[in-house]
Amino acid sequence: MAIVTSGTKEWSEKSVNCCNGCEHNCRYCYAKWNAVDRFEKMSSEEWETKRIRPHDVKKKHKKYDGTVMFPTTHDICPSILDECLEVLDNLFKSGNDVLIVSKPHLDCIKAICDRFAGYKDKLLFRFTIGAFDNEILKYWEPGAPTFEERFACLKFAHDMGFKTSISTEPMLDAANVVNLFYKLAPYINDAMWIGKMNKIDSRVHVVDERDRIEADKIKNGQTDDRIWDIYKALKDEPKIKWKESVKDIVGIDRPNLPGLDV
Repeated sequence: MAIVTSGTKEWSEKSVNCCNGCEHNCRYCYAKWNAVDRFEKMSSEEWETKRIRPHDVKKKHKKYDGTVMFPTTHDICPSILDECLEVLDNLFKSGNDVLIVSKPHLDCIKAICDRFAGYKDKLLFRFTIGAFDNEILKYWEPGAPTFEERFACLKFAHDMGFKTSISTEPMLDAANVVNLFYKLAPYINDAMWIGKMNKIDSRVHVVDERDRIEADKIKNGQTDDRIWDIYKALKDEPKIKWKESVKDIVGIDRPNLPGLDV
């Protein structure tokens, strides 16, 4: 029986990381949930303070088959920028095609664009932007940049001639996701991916009334009916792609091979 792809495998065949933990501290983060809750490898406080893995920073990578996604279990933040640049340098020197997925900091994106200007054919940016509203972003992604900074990163990378795309997975404001696409679309030359927040009941900690209200907003915004409304509004847009959580609802087959980015 063929295996259908999901998660990072929709986008890449290989994942590379160099840090345990992430200061963005996103409430829905699958990597934090795995490290802190599921496997109890570290505390929530340790996750937020981060720990670089020097052997992964220095690793000399081979040329991998297919696209390499960096990072997948942390982000590229100013405090670890130098280490992330070294990882990227090692990947590009081996001839790899790299997908950078980030809730981007402008200083970091400017540094990456400057350092790897000669690898524009090998690099695709995918910036995570789940909402316009900074109050929503601040709740779900408390340590991550504002919408304005992420939008500035998208415009900068686009204007510098790099390949640009967006991840709106998870949708944090489903009611405005169509408007979000049309605001970002002029600076996207690849695609915008739309997906649900997965496994809310297990990964998202609901400890007070605010948490319950915010979690319920997400659930109400990604019912099958709401997904169908969003799908119908955007299905004919050539720059729109759907994550597996949407594909499964609207009847789009998932690829049987990893890394096809379709």
